[in-house]
Amino acid sequence: MMTPSNQPQEPVAVATLNLPILAWAVLSLMACRAAALEPGAGAPAREPGAAFYVAVEGRAGNEGTADSPWDIESALGGQHAMAPGSTLYLKGGLYRHVDRRWESPGFAIALAGAPGRPIDIRPIPGHRVTLDGKVEVKPNARHLRVWELEITVSETATWDRRVTAGGLKVDGSTDLPQGGLNILGGADSKFIHLVIHDMNSGVGFWRPAVDAEMHGCVIYGIGAIGPDRYHGPGIYTQNETGTKALTDNILFGNYSTTIQAYGSSRAPVSGFRIEGNIAFAPVKEGSRQRVLIGGGQPSRRIAAVDNILYEVPLELGYDAPHNEDALVTGNWVVDAGLAVNRFKVVRESGNTVIPPGARRPDRPADVILRPSLYVPGRGNLAIFNWARRSHVEVDLAGLLRPGQPFAIVSALDFYGKPVVAGRFDGRPVPVPMPKEPRTGDGEFCAFVVLPGDEPSV
Repeated sequence: MMTPSNQPQEPVAVATLNLPILAWAVLSLMACRAAALEPGAGAPAREPGAAFYVAVEGRAGNEGTADSPWDIESALGGQHAMAPGSTLYLKGGLYRHVDRRWESPGFAIALAGAPGRPIDIRPIPGHRVTLDGKVEVKPNARHLRVWELEITVSETATWDRRVTAGGLKVDGSTDLPQGGLNILGGADSKFIHLVIHDMNSGVGFWRPAVDAEMHGCVIYGIGAIGPDRYHGPGIYTQNETGTKALTDNILFGNYSTTIQAYGSSRAPVSGFRIEGNIAFAPVKEGSRQRVLIGGGQPSRRIAAVDNILYEVPLELGYDAPHNEDALVTGNWVVDAGLAVNRFKVVRESGNTVIPPGARRPDRPADVILRPSLYVPGRGNLAIFNWARRSHVEVDLAGLLRPGQPFAIVSALDFYGKPVVAGRFDGRPVPVPMPKEPRTGDGEFCAFVVLPGDEPSV
């Protein structure tokens, strides 16, 4: 488990990071720290708004242009000068970190933009970029926007998911990176439309990421099985100052807590906006699938708004003797419960809670469409198919323009064939409902609507 300490696509290429480059990167970072320099210092920064490029076959000594791209390690690690407002484009391909141990440090992000002038890290439009290994946002990284990357660990496909007690290491002869997106810095940063899947560790979103946001990410297949319990929350987070936002993420198929905003009596859990997230299809055997917001310290400034949970409980407050204030409105909790524990002030309204086995609404379906905050024409779609019909009609008029090309993909198969694709003609779109155990035999599923000009799928 991670802790604070710790539709066409281009042909896929494969990269590994070699140890001499890694050693050089470590020495460079030590030199920068000794001189108390900012990331990328020591060379004049290029002009704001400049574009730089990374490729699987890139090299640290290249120019950072489309024809002479950098390698991923030196670019993300801040070894090149990039002015605030710049964009770092990653060419399509599989970037496989060379260190495949459980303790692998993975890819380091140590870039810094400025207030109102973030550095963007994103794929070239239309390219699929896969980072195979752990990704860690270093304490000196801030003012970033990280877009549309896929983060995974390929060995997970053949791993039995067994770990030792506490989830501290692999139980057996298999070795593989823990993976995860570990955000140790990242103040005033946004992590947008990432796909994070199939590894031991999920997202660690820690206290230094002040006023940061995770938006529209798809997170699944996170966690492992220990002799003590199931491990590996989809998102594990803490916060003290400012407001940390978890908005419009889709989480499913995770082995432990779906979202764990938790801290002991020494770790604060305050200032959270948890809004519009969709969670379903948890791994139920561990009985740890809830969304939890609270810990040993009193929590304050908590907002849980418009979340859509199927078979995933929502719980505010844990074992603190009391909590201060919470806003709990507009949430859907189906086949699970909603609990608000020991808050002095609670504004609670408009929540729909349907316990397991309870009667369903007397209507064919409820459809919730939530537009992306950052990509026009993109949105998350949640469908409660009360009548268990094969298709449910969805009105996309508030999301798409007439004549605009679009595709709808199932969250259960994000990189697979779209369930619907075409040009929007203004009429409701029939969306097929998958009938399987993860969807409650066709009662619920989540989808992503992608516009035809979506930067990357």
